[in-house]
Amino acid sequence: MRVQDTVWQGCFGDWQPLFIREYWLPLGHLAWQGFLEHGHGMVVCEIHGVTATVDWSRTAVPYTARFVPQAELATCWQDLNLAADQRPAVENAVATYDPAQDAMLLLLGDSQPHISCLKGWAVPPPDCSRQMGNRQAEFTVTPKS
Repeated sequence: MRVQDTVWQGCFGDWQPLFIREYWLPLGHLAWQGFLEHGHGMVVCEIHGVTATVDWSRTAVPYTARFVPQAELATCWQDLNLAADQRPAVENAVATYDPAQDAMLLLLGDSQPHISCLKGWAVPPPDCSRQMGNRQAEFTVTPKS
């Protein structure tokens, strides 16, 4: 019997892949738009609230995301207190990833910062951006009267 993601996640605390699985389209869109405007960089995503008890396939999780251009990463590292020995590897990955196929992502939540190079997406960032444009109504929240 396969253990449910939410149970597995609650036992091991590894929520990041579940978040990425549910929010890949807006993350890919932001990565591509950021690249078009600023060049290489990283999507920084702050998840609000506790992640250990979320049923990721049913619960909308509040988060904020922004694109940090490569030239501004040093300031980002200082703000997040990223260890100096981790910076060169991340900066090299940001400088060399293929934005047409991959995205750099930093997730901040109720655990240690999670940095990942998302490689070989089934729907690459440019296509995420196109889909977000084509499906804008699905992603627009309208206030209730």
